[in-house]
Amino acid sequence: MITRKLNERITFFERTSTKDENGDLVVTDKDLFSCWCEIAKATTKEFRDRSNDKVEELQKRRNKRTLYIRFRTDIQSEMLLKWRDAEYKVIDMEEDWKSKDMLMLTVEAIE
Repeated sequence: MITRKLNERITFFERTSTKDENGDLVVTDKDLFSCWCEIAKATTKEFRDRSNDKVEELQKRRNKRTLYIRFRTDIQSEMLLKWRDAEYKVIDMEEDWKSKDMLMLTVEAIE
């Protein structure tokens, strides 16, 4: 893994709901940890293929990102993360168990 490409900071967090003194639900976010990542860019072929897709498919792809981080074992599917003032949910993970070098995450924007 080329560490100089890890140039974006992401923060993993958990969202909990608790009741306040009035009995109302209050949603709070608690930061778990931060790490550096690389945001994968689309290849020329993928970019060209997108021009032939329908508008609905383009919108779905726009909400998904692929991130590369250093290998960790404490990340699970459905975890939440923040990147550039936007919140994302981890929908897929691909571990590199052979070299234990990196972890590829597919995340989707939370609306």
